[in-house]
Amino acid sequence: METAPAANGCSGGRRLQEEEPAARWCAVTGGRGFMARHLVAALLRSGEWRVRITDLAPAITLDPVEEKGLLGEALRDGHAVYDSVNVCDITQLTKAFQGVEVVFHTAAADPDINDFQLHYKVNVEGTKNVIDACVTCKVKRLIYTSSSGVVFDGVHGLFDVDESMPYPNKFPDAYAQSKAEAEKLVRNSNGICELLTCSIRPGSIFGPGDTIVPHLLSHWRTMCGCKDIKELLAVGGWARASIIPNNAPTTGVKAN
Repeated sequence: METAPAANGCSGGRRLQEEEPAARWCAVTGGRGFMARHLVAALLRSGEWRVRITDLAPAITLDPVEEKGLLGEALRDGHAVYDSVNVCDITQLTKAFQGVEVVFHTAAADPDINDFQLHYKVNVEGTKNVIDACVTCKVKRLIYTSSSGVVFDGVHGLFDVDESMPYPNKFPDAYAQSKAEAEKLVRNSNGICELLTCSIRPGSIFGPGDTIVPHLLSHWRTMCGCKDIKELLAVGGWARASIIPNNAPTTGVKAN
């Protein structure tokens, strides 16, 4: 924007240096997982966010495509940073969430390992730590990646269900049970110290870098013609759905 002509007749041709808007930071837990990588990319592409990527590895390792692409550039210019964080360590989480406006909590134990103690420690206690760190750091919004499995009993199929579907009396595995417990924690924390929370319940997610499609193809080959319907969600759709709650109103919000 050009300045107006000066009163003494001097030219006002100099341009005022516009201040760059203050950076808005978000954090993505489990940020090097399959789904989270796509979420990080979507956040960076939006141009609205700087992203703190957190995961277990002591340092981030990029593949050649990432190194030359958006993520590599963002790490070099400061629009993204990496922190080694274990969700079971609230001290690490609290340090990572300093100055963060929104937390996308995607970290979870491997669903293929049916170990209740492992899932409870990571998915339930870890989520409680994330919530507590959000409250301590005055994070505005927490968006939790849950699972459609939280309303599945392992026996009865789910068709045209929504968030009003109750939790089953018995879960098919430790992963689904722990994700349901974590989801309850997230819902009950809505409104604490002005923290707004939301849970996303995706089904099986596929896309570049996934392992679900080869697994399903192998599974279907063994079904011998049996009818088996599986809900699939493109990873890009999940990433966009995770970002949408940031546009929700900040007043009059009730937990669901």
